Amino acid sequence: MAREIQARVGTRHLLLLTDFDGTLAELAPTPDAAALSDAVRAEIDALAALPSVTFGVVSGRRLTDVAQRVGPAPAFVAGLHGLEIAGPDTVFHHHALESVGAVIGSLMHAAARQLAWCPGVYLEDKTYALTCHVRLAPPALADRALEEFEALAEPLLEARVLKLLTGAKAMELLPATDWHKGRACEWIRGRVRLAADEPVAIVYLGDDRTDEDAFAALGDEDIALGVGERPHTHLIDWRLAGPASVGRLFGQLVRLRR
Repeated sequence: MAREIQARVGTRHLLLLTDFDGTLAELAPTPDAAALSDAVRAEIDALAALPSVTFGVVSGRRLTDVAQRVGPAPAFVAGLHGLEIAGPDTVFHHHALESVGAVIGSLMHAAARQLAWCPGVYLEDKTYALTCHVRLAPPALADRALEEFEALAEPLLEARVLKLLTGAKAMELLPATDWHKGRACEWIRGRVRLAADEPVAIVYLGDDRTDEDAFAALGDEDIALGVGERPHTHLIDWRLAGPASVGRLFGQLVRLRR
């Protein structure tokens, strides 16, 4: 696969963008437990050090959270599905974030009360977004918990204050805007193209439904790599088994692009 990717990228600058959970790091029972393996971290560091490569992470986590977990190697880090981005001498903060902070805070308290009956529910407060994780909840109760979580936000969803994203055993509420991972990738590509002063090819890796927005935004000469059993989409070029396979691919790309 690495040779095919290198053949398609050719002499263009490689912008390698990837999700974090389930792509770089194995899915964990709770968000706090997710971590890079030493092997994947080493390959990221080697890849990011190449002059013809720009490495970035595009995650649903807060920017500060994912940056702390990945370390200094990525040139770009995007959080909240691209609503906040940091890169060399540049920062992007979507204007919709500030309008929902108080709303998310109120929902967090309401959801904690409403879902107290269900063991294993984990509410992740991201200040500008709120995720209900049911990975540790009893399977017989998980769907009901997610239904109640969605019902709490229904008035705000109908008013288009918030939108709902569904993921692996999770639901997330965040600002209702048309900005997503795909638009974040294009924003990052624009900055990289200016800095590199050469054509840029994106290789994007992701494992979840939210990554489909990134896949859909790619051009014909870019490359989409699905990780794990999801996402189920025709948009991907190849599929990798999991984070360990991602790390091995990075190592192969390092050797090919040196």
